[in-house]
Amino acid sequence: MNELRSLANDPMWNQGETKGVYRFPIPTDRDFSNEDSKLAGGIPEDQLYRIGPFTAAKSPNSHIGPFKWAIDFLVPDGTEVLAAEAGQVVEAVDSFTEWGPTEEFRDKLNYLTIRHDNGEHSQYCHLAPNSFGETGIKVGDRVEKGRVVARVGKTGWTDRDHLHFFVFRVGKLPGSPYGSYSLRVRFEEQ
Repeated sequence: MNELRSLANDPMWNQGETKGVYRFPIPTDRDFSNEDSKLAGGIPEDQLYRIGPFTAAKSPNSHIGPFKWAIDFLVPDGTEVLAAEAGQVVEAVDSFTEWGPTEEFRDKLNYLTIRHDNGEHSQYCHLAPNSFGETGIKVGDRVEKGRVVARVGKTGWTDRDHLHFFVFRVGKLPGSPYGSYSLRVRFEEQ
């Protein structure tokens, strides 16, 4: 984490927007306004923002460096997670049940990654235990845009219900020890 923090504000992470235009990774036909105001409790005002119909939060501890453009959608546990674009599921972990507000929980995260035809990848983090497996999808399967791929659930390093989502490109930037970097996501208009 110290290496990540030392590179947190380097301009190399400003690699622009996604090539693709993505759908929101959670349902847009549901009103989360009652839940998101509760979930935003305790988050400093300057870390909250609106993106489409959702309240989102910046995390000064984890939205840095190659994860700079990650988005924390404040939605309750159990919310369906949708494929933001068609692609192949290339990795999934959904066996962890632990979570907590400190870095010691970092490696107990349930997540899945989808590789898209345009070469970009999307990643969905803080998934409910076994929720990927319950969909019947397996690593290697192709999923269509909008398909339910999991459910939100507190796992890993977190202190509240939310979906941590980002789109990234694989490749090392000059001066970076990391093999990928996030992009500012272009979402479909609602």
